[in-house]
Amino acid sequence: MDRAELERLDREALIGRAEGAGVARPRVLTRPELVDELLLRSTTDYATKQRARGLFGLARDLIARVVEQGLHLPDAAERIRAMGIAAVARPSAPAAMPTVTLAEIYAAQGHRGRAIETLEGVLEREPEHLAAASLLARLRDTSYPVPPPRMAPEEDASPSAAPEPAAPAESPGAGEPSHMLDDAPLPPRYDVDECVAIPVDPVTLYVYWEVRDGTLDCVRRENPGGTLALRVVVIVPTWDGPQSSVRDHDVDAPLGDFFVRDLPAGCVVRAAVGYRAGPVFIALAHSPALETPPGAPSPLVADTLVRWTPNGTSRVSAVDQDAESIQRALGRVRKAAAHEWRAETAARQAGAPLGSSESLHPE
Repeated sequence: MDRAELERLDREALIGRAEGAGVARPRVLTRPELVDELLLRSTTDYATKQRARGLFGLARDLIARVVEQGLHLPDAAERIRAMGIAAVARPSAPAAMPTVTLAEIYAAQGHRGRAIETLEGVLEREPEHLAAASLLARLRDTSYPVPPPRMAPEEDASPSAAPEPAAPAESPGAGEPSHMLDDAPLPPRYDVDECVAIPVDPVTLYVYWEVRDGTLDCVRRENPGGTLALRVVVIVPTWDGPQSSVRDHDVDAPLGDFFVRDLPAGCVVRAAVGYRAGPVFIALAHSPALETPPGAPSPLVADTLVRWTPNGTSRVSAVDQDAESIQRALGRVRKAAAHEWRAETAARQAGAPLGSSESLHPE
């Protein structure tokens, strides 16, 4: 059935179809949510499914990400993804569509009044919505427990709402909406053991680390007389096999950052912060393996296919057992490169900005 046919059904008929389609908690959903869920399950084709969901379904995904990342409510976000919820309106948009799920989120955030207001909006549209009526009755009972508010709810932006006056020119920032501001400045440290490394350029690596006081006290008791150090393992691929080296930098600070310079371009690096006592290095946190960018395009043009082995390189011949699969992989790479070159040529002719691979195909 299409959207128009589903919207002509009454609520109980929609609920019956939703239960048969495996929709979670269908009696909690509003009519638009039920229609959206049934359309979502009516096709297996991704493109058709996205068109069928419409703006309502896209709004659900957006609000789920906002709740999960911004409000730190992963359980509520999963509930949104599973059952459906309308998008929370931004200050310049119409008010959010009231749903029971939205009311549950307001209640979980400690905003009893906003939850009640949302449920009243649901019942105004669907007086027969029993789940909304039941939750509304519980929330109107002041003995019903609601946690203290975690953050201020966003203001509704109905078309009838009067616009706020603009901030005076001499006080920049005075008109900044409060919901866009952080509740508090970022803390100086997060009480974790971590080491983060980021390549800056082909020969420079930025490293940030933090070590908890408890972790440092523990290793100092077992190995007195040492110091905190930053260890960087550098691996350079060569035709004769990988060449590795280790660089140690005494930092003696549980929180800090450091620029590792003069690295070989295109190397693989891994950084670790740890405790060094004589020849002993105890890693406390480390970064994943990273690859620095190459310093320049390779001056060599590959004309022979070889494989690396512990005993050196060997040429891939036609009788090699992997030759056929290697050639298929090379064919896919060449096809992709040719497609990219054609796209860049068309963009160049149309005057569009070129990508980073422009230098690989000079005029």
